[in-house]
Amino acid sequence: MKQLGYLDIHSHILPGIDDGSKDWEMTKQMLKMAYEQGVRQMIATPHNYPGNHKQDNEKIKRLAKEADKLAKQIAPDFQVFCGNEVFYRRGIEEEIERGHVLTMAGSRYILVEFYPNEQYGKIYQGLKELVEEGYYPIIAHMERVHALFGDESKVHEIIKMGISVQVNSESLMGGVFDRRSARLRKYIESGMVHFLGSDCHNLKERPPMMKDCVEKLYKKLPSTCVDRLLYENREHLFKYK
Repeated sequence: MKQLGYLDIHSHILPGIDDGSKDWEMTKQMLKMAYEQGVRQMIATPHNYPGNHKQDNEKIKRLAKEADKLAKQIAPDFQVFCGNEVFYRRGIEEEIERGHVLTMAGSRYILVEFYPNEQYGKIYQGLKELVEEGYYPIIAHMERVHALFGDESKVHEIIKMGISVQVNSESLMGGVFDRRSARLRKYIESGMVHFLGSDCHNLKERPPMMKDCVEKLYKKLPSTCVDRLLYENREHLFKYK
């Protein structure tokens, strides 16, 4: 199934809109690198913060369309969609309705970021409210959220509620003695991780890396587990619009 290419659900490739790509030249190079890494679909997810930090989402949509044109110049089967990495706060569902928050590729899925030290009770309640409003939250880079990453039972609990989990590809690149990578592989094998994202911000320190991670997963885990992570779950994302 590798010939199908990968979906990168978490990226900061749009120029000058957050702490990701600085200009169109960097965006073009990041897209080239992503395609070489096997990515065929990318969701641009600029940070969306509360308060006075709201992004101009009409501008984000325009930038995403331009990025998609650049992707098509690289290869006709390369697509760029837009969304947000939404820092959690109360009332996200109302902000979606007002157009202040973008869902993932126009779907009912929303990528939600939490403080690393956020209390589990607040995480659970916030996600529950989004589900009750008919959205499908995806927890951004779950491995950074201490209340979840270190407690498998809590991950099970939120998944049962209808929550999806995203992890960063770079977090899976550790060696034999890397406990974080080993725990994440265990979560993937148990079906407790639903999406991969590069969380790319630039070309060097945080590049759009995917292929190296995927190849490592196929070596260490049953192919059915990796296929489920890469291909089955993305069908649901593009289905629920």
